[in-house]
Amino acid sequence: MRFFDYIDTIEKPTVENIRAIYRAISIKYDDLIDMAVEPNSKNYKKWMQTLDCLKESENIIIKCIENNAISDIEWLELRCCIYRFQVKYGGLKYMNIE
Repeated sequence: MRFFDYIDTIEKPTVENIRAIYRAISIKYDDLIDMAVEPNSKNYKKWMQTLDCLKESENIIIKCIENNAISDIEWLELRCCIYRFQVKYGGLKYMNIE
């Protein structure tokens, strides 16, 4: 299922939903790290800004996994961070969640 289709189908998120989102985001995060540390990267600053934006989502996810729960506010914040990332930087639209 496509990343945003998956997110849009969730009414009341569970920790399992959050883990699935985390797995998908971590793949993108790893790719960005590889690009940022590439020797003589001309786009270093851009990649770092992108990483910072994605890190915000990751922090919310980790907090929810540690607490073994996600509140409605945390879910809204997470969705907002994910959609903000997509609008600013793209790259999540065609990802799949298993």
